[in-house]
Amino acid sequence: MRIGFGISKLREPEAALQEAFRSSLKAMQSTTADFCLVFYSYDHGLDLASLGSVFRKVFRQIPHLGSSTWGAFGDREGFEAETGMVVASFKDLPATPYFLKVHSLREKAEVWAAEIARQMGDRLRESTKNSDFVFLIADSLNFVPGMGLSFLEKHFPQTQMTGFGTSFSVPQSSVVCCGEVYTNAMVGVGLEGVQTWLGLAQNIRPELQSISINRMSENLIIEVDEKPAFYKLCEHLMTIDDLPMMSPDDFRKHMGNLYLVERPKPSGATRIRAFGEAYRAIPLLGSEMTTGMVAVGQGLDFSCDHFLGQKKPQYLENDLRISLEKMRAENANSSFLLLLCASNHWRDRDRTTSDMEIVREIFPNTPLLGVATNGEYVGLVNQFATVVVAFP
Repeated sequence: MRIGFGISKLREPEAALQEAFRSSLKAMQSTTADFCLVFYSYDHGLDLASLGSVFRKVFRQIPHLGSSTWGAFGDREGFEAETGMVVASFKDLPATPYFLKVHSLREKAEVWAAEIARQMGDRLRESTKNSDFVFLIADSLNFVPGMGLSFLEKHFPQTQMTGFGTSFSVPQSSVVCCGEVYTNAMVGVGLEGVQTWLGLAQNIRPELQSISINRMSENLIIEVDEKPAFYKLCEHLMTIDDLPMMSPDDFRKHMGNLYLVERPKPSGATRIRAFGEAYRAIPLLGSEMTTGMVAVGQGLDFSCDHFLGQKKPQYLENDLRISLEKMRAENANSSFLLLLCASNHWRDRDRTTSDMEIVREIFPNTPLLGVATNGEYVGLVNQFATVVVAFP
């Protein structure tokens, strides 16, 4: 498989796409491509109808997939919080891509998964291959995955699935599939018989033992482990970091780095060719010292185990290196790496090294495409994660 990257920072969408696409073909030393991934800044997607016509005009019969994003890069060039477009062109793919599409059903979050399963089902039943790779992209402003990702993994255990929700934008995020641009939708591409390896790391980690949420009212946690919730948070911080005396403002910074972590209970199933643990990190919106209550930013799933955990850069950096080393041991001659990186990682001032630099330490010469995301899909939506996919 051959890969070429192209980037443009022109403001006019058609000129930008032509420049990025031609550059990618030139880098690949080819006059055409079998498949393209395209990622563009939000300002290119303000007029969805005209953007779709641009994709159809430039790519013609070449299948393509992509989305709007806050930032993207191909190898060492890209854009970040500015106008830009990145195209990755592929030649000599190991399999013919097939495409998936479903519109959002916010009130029934799992219905979309049944539709994707239906689209995948006939193809996989007819296939003689023993594995598959599926890559999904959704408009995260409107699309709610719910438990649909777990549903798909359960029904297609030999298929490795990953993807992401688009990073947020105003007024809208968008996804593109073969010349059609959508909001409020999920699109995807599948490759039959392609055995990829996947690494997952998060900068928030479950700490200490699981907790029991004893009392809760709407989004307010009242009692944890039979103690006032605020007291339990303070106890957790003192146990982990043994904090010294400090000003209230400094203490609030430590509280702001504390999250509720939701980990699915062990099911006995093993995620194929994957390293790292998937879990959901839920922001704590605030705490009240006088009442002892703590507010959470999202609804909780009480079928899962709950933990408290802090956001620390070293968690991500250490776990990512471990996962990448394991991936290299299994697939040392990877032809291409796809890096899905939570957009908050790009802006984290506490980081001493970027996700891209860590990947380059382990895979210094492998072509690398990176995308800023909001919600990294591995079994569930991991919103503070980095996902790396290594292709054979």
